[in-house]
Amino acid sequence: MYDVFCISAGQLIVKKDANNINKKNNYLNYGLLSLASIIKMSGLSPIQLHGNFIEPREFANYCISMGIVNTKYPVFISIPSFYAISWVNIFTKILKKELKIKEVIVGGRWVIDGEINQLAQMLPYVDKVIDGLGENKLSGLLGRKIEKIIGYVPLNYRLLDKREMYQPSIEVSRGCGMKCTFCQERNEKLQPLKSPINIASEVSDILLKDELHPMSAYFEASMFKPTSDWLEELIEQREIHSHTYFWRAESRVDTFPVKQIPSLVNAGMKVLDLGLESASPTQIKLMGKSNTPAKYLHRASNLIEKAHSAGIDVKVNILLYAGESNKTIDETYKWLDEHRAYIKGVSVGPVLAFGWDNKKSDFIKSLRLLGATIHDDKSLKGVTSLNLSSSIDYNTSLRISKDLSREFMTAKDYFYLKSFSYFSRDYTYEQFLQDIKIEKGSYSFDISNI
Repeated sequence: MYDVFCISAGQLIVKKDANNINKKNNYLNYGLLSLASIIKMSGLSPIQLHGNFIEPREFANYCISMGIVNTKYPVFISIPSFYAISWVNIFTKILKKELKIKEVIVGGRWVIDGEINQLAQMLPYVDKVIDGLGENKLSGLLGRKIEKIIGYVPLNYRLLDKREMYQPSIEVSRGCGMKCTFCQERNEKLQPLKSPINIASEVSDILLKDELHPMSAYFEASMFKPTSDWLEELIEQREIHSHTYFWRAESRVDTFPVKQIPSLVNAGMKVLDLGLESASPTQIKLMGKSNTPAKYLHRASNLIEKAHSAGIDVKVNILLYAGESNKTIDETYKWLDEHRAYIKGVSVGPVLAFGWDNKKSDFIKSLRLLGATIHDDKSLKGVTSLNLSSSIDYNTSLRISKDLSREFMTAKDYFYLKSFSYFSRDYTYEQFLQDIKIEKGSYSFDISNI
């Protein structure tokens, strides 16, 4: 039935707590769906499957039920993070040793990062490791002519297994280039936004109207920076197509177009993930976010107040960075507390060094100059945890992260934000509450009032 199997790798390791709630996330691999869409345009019949948090053996059995043993083409596996490598190793062993799959090809630009040989040594059952974007490499891998891809590829959600369970993503731009020390796209040049005409066409083809949680799109962009003309065209396209869906995007304090908030609301924006990162003037400078912290924080205040007044729900992202102290944490807490009424939720976590040892050594050195030390770089290849300072070690930073998040996010708001983009569309609030009662744990949201 299916010619080509495109698989987004699952995870044995959960980045945050390995509880039932965190394992409910459906992270759509829209980059892989772009490749599957191109394969479909070439005349083949691909399917995209997600491993999520399913055990490799169980997932392999599901792939068998979908006909993977009959494919004559390579099985493509996308590795979205270093947390997925151990899963891939077990799964590919099953593919090669038991299912006798002829060729297994893996990709994942942020994981591989030019280090093909290093990854290949960790994945002995993989036949080929492909670095970078794969869109214009498919022709050689499949042995058939595929026209060169220029620009963004419309995502064909019909190729996505259990598509009704996933909230859709629409890639609207690539790159950032703002040089933040902790960002993987710091040197990737920002590309122009996708045309609203193309976005409207994709949305019309993607959105399902059913009895499940309403579909809402995530406008994927490392730095969302719309112009007034782009927004007006998007508003016009929504009217032409009678679109009423809401969407979400991520942006920075210093680039989000505050003056365009009314237009953003008219264009359907409902949730903003705001990369504040810190409200400590010292940490803002150390991160390279701004050389004028007072101006930066004033703009952030103005932004979230106006967004809230206009009906946009703001989730604030906080990064605990090298050099943190009780004073800097308190500065961030006080700022969040002052803006509590305008904040829908807070996501907090300590800085981690991702990447191969030879690629992240300079970053780790820069963190050490600020007072950080390595906590653990052995337990998980590609991920180095850090003691942020002499007063805040790694485990303390995890506790602070959870305390901060829980202080400014209720269980109800957490569910709302997750359902908007990540939870399976059939996962109800009642089921969510039941899962919390079954597995009593220390969550990153407040459960005192449920």
